[in-house]
Parts: sequence; structure tokens; C-alpha cells
Amino acid sequence: MVKHRSTPRLLRVLILVTGIVALTSFALLFHSSYQFQRDQLTLSVERQAAFIGSMLPEHESLQLDLATPLFDNIKAMLLLLEHQGLANAYALGVKQGAQLVIPLHAEEELAGLAKMVALSGETDAYGEALRRGVKGESGSLVARDFRDQWVLVAYAPLGTAGAALIGRVDLLEMAKPFAQTGLLVLILALVLIFVSARFFRRVTQPLLEQHQHSESRYRNLLDNMADCVAVYDCVEGGENFLIVDVNKAAEQFHGVEREQISGQQISEVLPRVAQSGLSAALRRVWESGESEFVSLTYSDGSGRARWVENFIYRLGSGEVVVIYSDLTEQRQKEAQLKRSEHLLRSIVDATPDWIFIKDASFKYLFANRSFAEAVGHKPDSVIGKTDEDLGFPPEIVSGDAANGIRGFRKDDIDVLGGKRIHNPYDPATYQDGSFHIFDTHKIPLRDTTGKVYGVLAVARGITALNRAMGDLKVNEARLTLAEAIAHMGHWSWDIKHNKLFWSEEVFRIFGVVPGGFDSTYEAFLNFVHEEDRALVKLKFNAHLEENQPFSVDHRIVWRNGTVRWIHQEAELDRDADGFPDQMLGVVIDITDRKLAEQSLVEERNFLQHVINGISDPLRVIDQEMGVMLMNGAALDQSVERGDCEGKATCYQSCQGMKPLCDEYPDGMPACPLKRVIKTKQPQTETHLITLDDGEQRTYESSFSPLLNEEKIMYGVVETSRDITEHLGLQARLQEQDDHVVQLTYLDQLTGLPNRLLFMDRLRQGLSISRRDNRSLAVLYIDLDRFKQINESFGHEFGDLILQDVARRLQGQLREGDTLARFSGDEFVAVTGNLGQPEHAGILAQKLLQGFEEPFFVKDQKFYVTASIGVSIFPQDGQDPEALMREANTALFQAKDEGRNSFQFYRDEMTVQAFEHVLMENNLRNALMEQQFEIYYQPQVSFDTGEVVGAEALIRWNFPEMGMVSPAKFIPLAEDTGLILPIGEWVTRTTCQQIVDWLKRGGPVPRIAINLSPKQFNDKHLLENIIRILDETGCPSEQIEFEVTEGQIMERSERAIGVLEALRENGITVAIDDFGTGYSSLSQLKQLPLNKLKIDHSFVRDLPDDMDSRAIAEAIIGMGRSLGLSVTAEGIENQAQAEFLQSAGCTQAQGFLYQRPVPAAEFEKFLLDSQADLCLSTPVPGAPD
Repeated sequence: MVKHRSTPRLLRVLILVTGIVALTSFALLFHSSYQFQRDQLTLSVERQAAFIGSMLPEHESLQLDLATPLFDNIKAMLLLLEHQGLANAYALGVKQGAQLVIPLHAEEELAGLAKMVALSGETDAYGEALRRGVKGESGSLVARDFRDQWVLVAYAPLGTAGAALIGRVDLLEMAKPFAQTGLLVLILALVLIFVSARFFRRVTQPLLEQHQHSESRYRNLLDNMADCVAVYDCVEGGENFLIVDVNKAAEQFHGVEREQISGQQISEVLPRVAQSGLSAALRRVWESGESEFVSLTYSDGSGRARWVENFIYRLGSGEVVVIYSDLTEQRQKEAQLKRSEHLLRSIVDATPDWIFIKDASFKYLFANRSFAEAVGHKPDSVIGKTDEDLGFPPEIVSGDAANGIRGFRKDDIDVLGGKRIHNPYDPATYQDGSFHIFDTHKIPLRDTTGKVYGVLAVARGITALNRAMGDLKVNEARLTLAEAIAHMGHWSWDIKHNKLFWSEEVFRIFGVVPGGFDSTYEAFLNFVHEEDRALVKLKFNAHLEENQPFSVDHRIVWRNGTVRWIHQEAELDRDADGFPDQMLGVVIDITDRKLAEQSLVEERNFLQHVINGISDPLRVIDQEMGVMLMNGAALDQSVERGDCEGKATCYQSCQGMKPLCDEYPDGMPACPLKRVIKTKQPQTETHLITLDDGEQRTYESSFSPLLNEEKIMYGVVETSRDITEHLGLQARLQEQDDHVVQLTYLDQLTGLPNRLLFMDRLRQGLSISRRDNRSLAVLYIDLDRFKQINESFGHEFGDLILQDVARRLQGQLREGDTLARFSGDEFVAVTGNLGQPEHAGILAQKLLQGFEEPFFVKDQKFYVTASIGVSIFPQDGQDPEALMREANTALFQAKDEGRNSFQFYRDEMTVQAFEHVLMENNLRNALMEQQFEIYYQPQVSFDTGEVVGAEALIRWNFPEMGMVSPAKFIPLAEDTGLILPIGEWVTRTTCQQIVDWLKRGGPVPRIAINLSPKQFNDKHLLENIIRILDETGCPSEQIEFEVTEGQIMERSERAIGVLEALRENGITVAIDDFGTGYSSLSQLKQLPLNKLKIDHSFVRDLPDDMDSRAIAEAIIGMGRSLGLSVTAEGIENQAQAEFLQSAGCTQAQGFLYQRPVPAAEFEKFLLDSQADLCLSTPVPGAPD
């Protein structure tokens, strides 16, 4: 029984002991497994934190922007780690202000972690881990989380301040395998050891596999990085560092294997790297914990020095990681680029041409010295400024169509739109106010996407040349310039590998695009013309085998069959053994020159001289007076003046002058080249050279210092140009300009301004008066009964008196007032800045007092009086024409009241206003009641006497007033807008009349119709004209439209479009009243015109008035040079007709031939004149 009873007790004891042993083993096993997994989780979190930290921006707080590619990559990495099973979840924490935020989580169950967790409030496992991590600590902790579950949490700081990474494992999940084993222990205690062993292997094996997989993934990530990575561990208290690990990029950089240096001290295995300053940087980071960027010079595996950029940071475990990149090639390229930029800047600053770059907002990005000095700035101070900031006037920046100035801004806009602009007439002003003309080329600058981001401009000053050549030679100058431009490219030939390199210009010359060429010597020969191929081969072989100079002209054939001429020169480089290594050469497109030589052999020398003379000679001379560089023109010049073996003779000898530079006596100027070398300041010399044949030429030479990056001068840039023709042409042009100004703007008898110049001065005076709110007066002066003096004593006496009158009147006026002779015995004065309008009366009285003294001419005494009419701005008129009209009215009033007096214009406002309203109503009724009629005045050929045309003139047959002159109702029609329907009526009625005449079979000349300003500016003008022609059936060649000079000049661009449209529809165009405007020959030649009509005011005083003669002859000559017919209107006597015919006028119109008559009378006149009408026979009844 006892035994029976003791057996269960013993069994129970054994079971208890076995259970205690099993449970103790189970606890020890669980604790060991927990420590292993804790260490693995901590190590994994630290390494992943270090890797993610290297991806984050340095010294910047991590921003909560989950949409960036960086966060997507980090999230994908954490999800991958969770999937691999080392931790249940990972999270990234960021400190923001006084709060802690977890913006990124790896599984949906952690979504609650996105809430804000107060640093000082109630905490959980994750909040505590993140707070420790952002403080820079790493490790692990066990605590309850927000689910009230026990978890193991590992944490580590990121490289960026204020951020940390955590990883979590649920203890419950960790304990599940052990719980299952515990049940088995209670049931099968005897097999506890066996089960525990199997369980240990089952638990630890996946962990070991996970550890090995994590190590493999870490190694793959590290070795696949393009940058070098090294991990160091501090030893000896920071005095030295052991190499823990390196990636493959670092192995290749240092030329060693990882196994050779792992565990070794850096000072022993990589002493040159340690001595570069890396050891000191490692020590600083290890001690401070702050990451650093450090630039150092390393030695690579071959011992060469390399520039290296290092990023160094410390892990929470104490290890220090270095990520470094080799920047040697980048630094070398930057240095080379700086040298190239400096050389280019030196050359650009040496040229006298303007070179600058603007951005899309018209601000300057670059400017050379010539441009900056011209606008009163230094090159750097120009940057960021606009044309307005630099003081260019508005008309220069925005253009002035009236004066033919296109403007900087319009060209810039076109270039920014993708166009290449060549503006041969580009005016600009210097800082000193001087006006200059430039020949400007502008091209668009594009970025790598092809988008235009700026404007590159090169402008050459051509002020003197522009003045000399004139508008008629512009096209010739452009053609000459185009023929003179030589395009040059460079090439190299790797002889051993048979590889050719072409610059972009060579591809253009050969007519192929880069990539469309095999880049071999044989491929090049395929381009050579078959007749020249043997010569080219011979030249190459002679150069390769016999060292003969390589210089050859030959033809090439483009793939489309085009034949081009090129010139090539090259030099050969040999290797150390003396074998040919490579050839370096240049190629120049000389097609234009060859074609010119072939077609114009007799002018070959002349054209060659022109081509070489267009490009100025340029030489670069060192401080020993040796020639470093020269262009083709300078090379030719150096041969003439004796330069040899790369040495330049002294400046005086170069220019063929004596004494030589070294022979100057004391007090004489030094050689300009040596002066630049001494002072380092630019110099300019103008000198006279006597050639061998005795001819003297004037040259202008410029010398500029060439400085390196340290501002040390190493040479002088010399340019020179022959300015003899410029100076001569400038002098002759000035003489011509003075003569033209005198003929155009001055009265030939008195030297006073004529009508044209006076009207311009009057307009200027009105502008100033409006601006200053001051009065202005026009005084119209007419000599009383002066005609009697001319008839009694002759024009010679009269001219002398007129000259004396001009002097007396001029003597009474103030400086700034203008006195002009309008015609015969009429003078007009304008005086501004009047305090009171009555002051004009004081001036008029002073002018009359000047006539109180007698005039003495050839011992004859004459008394002459004058009458004066005065109009005042602003009360009497707002424009020049109104003031002139009112002054003339006042003049007639003065004459009516006894002469030798002056009268102010008096405006009877009530009466005139009533008459204006009444006239407007009557004018409207006249259009509806068909009170208008068309009269026709013939135009006769001076050569044949035949009627070659007629002018359609409107008349108003007003029942209450009779026939009303157009001078009375046309201005009113313009003001009220009735001119448009009236004008359309005139056009339609005239076309219907032409069709009626054509149907009857009689002679029908071309009929001219006047277009008023409002009609000409009507946007429906062309549409209305074509409609009327279609509806009436009138042939377009039967009509001609007359427009005034002022209409075209006011809106020249639109005017050209309208005139071209009329001409395209078969309608001829004439300029009416020519000579009263301000058009120039250059403007006229751009207009599609057929005829000029000389204004009757210039015909009226012919042939006696010298001004009228000069103007008429100038207009006729201008028309002849442009191939236009010229009609003189207002001819009233035979003397006028004979003068105009002798001057070359082609057509005549006036009372001498026929007054304007109705259609029926004009038809009869046509039939009668067809029989026998000659130019010298006046029409019966015409005035003498």
C-alpha cells in the first residue's frame, strides 16, 4: 500500500521536478529567443534608419508631404521589411513644433498612430520610442501600446534632425509557439527535452534565415549604390578608426578588396585618405553627433589626386558612415569652362562692335565693354536693366514709323518669336546724346528643349557709311556684305583609327546633319567631286609622307547634286615614333568667291580686295611684341609691312612712318602697343599713311589689353580699319545735306525758312504752348502794292527790297521766334510763350514801325508799307492750318481797312454756329435730293497734247445759293462724317458715267477720283470700291484714286496695304498735292504708286519764283527716278506750261486747257480734242 501510495507521490514529484525543469528551460529558452529577436530588431531598425537618413536632405526638417516620390520609396521599403517578417510593423516619426507626428505607417492597424501625441502628456510604447529616437537615442523598450497589448519596440534616429524610425513585434505573437510547447510539456513532461530541442530549432532557424536575408538585402543595397560608402568604428578614444565595411564602389575607387581592409585601422591601410583630413572629420562627427559635408582630396588606387565630396554621419550604435563621390572630372570641366569663358569675354570686349544678350522680359543678361561704355555703364552694371533703364529714348526703343525707325523692342519681340533679324538701319543714342546708326544682327537663344529664352545681338556702328551710301545703295551694300561673309569650320582625323571629327559648321558646309555621316576618310572622299578627288588624295599623301603643307581648293557634291567649293588647310601631328597620329584642319566655304571668279574674271582682283577689306585686320600681340594670333586681313597686312617669324615690327614701321618707336625724341608719344603694355589701358590711334604711289590713306587703330583671370595682362588686341573713304564721303555728304536743306527748307532769296520749315516750326510751337498752357500768335504779313515796284523797276529791285524787308522783320523778333517767306511779298511770323494775347499786337506794331524808314536800292529811295493779320492760339484755332487760315482772314480785313495796319482775327461765334448747323442740314438734304453733280477737268499729255485722263470734281447745286464750291462744304462733310456716303456717291456716279461713255463707243480716258482722309481710313474702303465696280460693270483700269501725301505718311504701314490692294485689283493710285507733306524718297519708293501730282501752290508762282522752281524740279526728278508719271495741276498760263514741260513733267491740268465742266460738255471736249489738240494752244475762254 505504501509502495502503492508512494508511487503516485514519487511520480508526482518526478512530474513536478520535470515540470519545474521544463518550465525553467522553457523560460530560459523564451528569454534567449526574446533577447535574440530584440537584438536583431534593434540592429535592423538602426541600419534601415541610417540608410533612409542618407536619402533625406541634409540639415533640413522633414516635411509632412506624403505625395513626394521620396515618401513613396520609403513606404515601399518598410512594407518590404514587414513582408519579410522581421517585425510586425515599421513607422516613421517626425517632430513638428511641440508635438510628435507619425505621418507614415506600414499597415492599416497602425492608422491610429497618425494622431498627434503630446510630448508631455500621457504616452504609450510608440510615443515613448519616437520621443527617444528624435532625441538621437537608439535601443528598444517593452510596454503596452494603444491597443493595450504588450509589444517590443526598437527605435533609432534618422540622419535628418527631428525624425526617427521604429519597428514593433507583438510579444503575444512571439509567445504563441512557446504556449503550444507548454501544453505539450504538461501532457508529455518526459519528452520535454526532446520537444524543447525541436521547438528551439524551429524558432531560431527562421530568425537566423531572416537575419541572413536582412544581411544580404543590406549588402545588395550598399553595393548597388553609385556613390562610395564606408562604415567606420572609433577606437583609441577617437584617435583612430577601424574600417567596418565598404561597398563595391569604394573598393573600385581605392583599388582594394573589402576583406583586405575590413577590421583594419584607416591610418594603416589607407594612410593618404586618412591624411587628407578624413580622420579629423570622422572624429568631429563621432564626438558631436552632427553630420557634415566635407570636400577633400583623396588618392585613388593609382595614386592620382581626386576631388571628393563626403557626407559623414554617426549611427546610434556609434559607428560613423561616410558617403562620398568623385568630383574630379566635374572640377576639371569647371576650370576649363572658366578659362574658355574668360578668353571669350576678353575677345568680345576687345571688339568695337556692340554685343549683348537680353532675356524674354527685355532685360540685359550680358553686355560687352563697347556697349556698356557707350551707354555710360560698366558691363556688370548693365545686367538686369532694360533699354529704358539705360536711357534710350522712347522712339529708339519702341520705334518711330514716321521717321523709318523700327525700334529695339519690335526686333526683340520678333526674335523671341523665333525669327532671325537683320536690321541694317538700327539707330541708337550714346550716353553723351550723340546719334548713331548700327547694322544689327539678332538671333534667338534656345534652351535644350528648343524654347526661346533670349536674344543675342551683334551691332556694328555704320553711321558714316550709312550717311554716305544713301537709300538707293542699301540693297547693293547688303549683297556685298553677304558675299563677303566666310563660313569656317574645323575638323580632326584620327589616322590610326580612321575616325573623322567635324564641327557643326563643317556639317553645314557639306550639306549633311550630324549623325548622317560615317566619319571616315573614305566617306569624306565620297563627297569630293570626282574631277578633284585625285588632287585631294595627292595633297593628303604629300602631307602625310613628305610633310608638305596641306592647303587645297576643291569642289564637293552634296547628296542632292549641289556643287560647292571649299578651301582646306591642315597640320599633321606625329606620335613618339614619328608615325602620323592625327591631322587638325579647317574648312572654309568659298563657293561665292569661286562663282564670282568664274563669272567675273576681269573683276577678280577688285572683288578679292573688297572681300578682304570688309573684315578689319585683327592681331593679338604678346608683351614681347610677338604675334600670338591674327586673322586673314591682318595676315595680308603683315606680309606687306614686313612681319616675319611671329614677330611684329614696331608700330611706326608697321604704318610706314618715321621715326621708329625707339627713335622718338624726349617729349614725343610712345608706341601705342608699348603704351598699352605699360598702362594696361585701351588706346586708339588715327594716322596718315603715304603709299608707294604717293596716295595718302587715313587709318584708325584700336589697342586693348588682354587680361587673364587674375587681371594680369598677357597680350594686346590690335584692330585697324581704313577710314579714308568714310571721311571723304562724310565730308561730301555734309555738303550735299547742307545744300538739300537749303533747297528744301530755306527761301533762296532771303535765307529765311520757307513754307515747309515754317509749318514744322509752327507745329512744334503749338506742342510747347499746349504743354506750358501759354498763348501763341501767327502774324501773316503782306507788303502793300509791292507788285507795282516789281512792274516799275524790275524783279532785281524787288528782290533787293525783299531781302532788306526780311532783315528788318527778323531784327524785331525774339530769339526762338520764326519768320518765313511764304511766296512773293508774303511773310509769316510765329511767336510763342506770350503772357497775354495782346502782346502779339505790340509785336505787330513793332514790325510795322520797321517799315517807317525808307528802303534804298541803287541810289533809289522807296517807301514800303505792310498789312498784318494776327491769329491767337488757342482761341482762334488749335492746329496750324486753322491759325494760318484765320491770320490770312485777318490780313484781308487789315487791307480792306486801309492797309499799313494790323488786325486781330474776330470770331463771330453765334452767326458761324448757326451757319454751320444750317449748312450741315442742307448738306444732308443735298445727298438725299440729288443736288450734287460731277464735273470733269481733263489731264493732257505734254508730249502729244492728247487727253490722257481727267479728274472727277464734285459740285453742289444748292437751289437757294446756286453752285457751292467744294472748299465750303467738303471740310464740313469731313467733320460730320457725311464724306463717306458722299464719297461713295461720287465713286458710283463716276463709274456709271464711264460705263455709259464706253457703251457709246467714244474715247474714254482714265478718270481720277479723290479719296478724303476719312474714306482712306475707312476699313470698308476696298470692299465698297470692288462692290461698286461689280455692280456698275466699270473696268478697274478706267479709274484712278488720288490720295494726299499726308494721308499716306500718317499711317504708312496701313497705307501701303491699302494701296497694294488697290493696285492688285487693277486700280492706279496717284499722290495729290505732292510737296505739301514730309515724305522722303526712301518712303516713296516703298509705296505702290503710279503718279505724283504737283500741288498748285508750287505752280502758281512759276516760273519767276525760285523756290517754286526748285521744288517743282525736285518733284519731277523724284518722280522720274521712281518711274512715276508727274502731273502739274493749276496751270493757268503758257509760261508755266513751258517751264514744266522743259523740266520733264509728263502731264498737265488747269484752266489753260479746260475748266471743270459737266459730263456732257466734257464728252464734247473729248470728241473735239481728239481731232486736233496741241499742248501750246490754250482753250478759248481760259484766263491768261
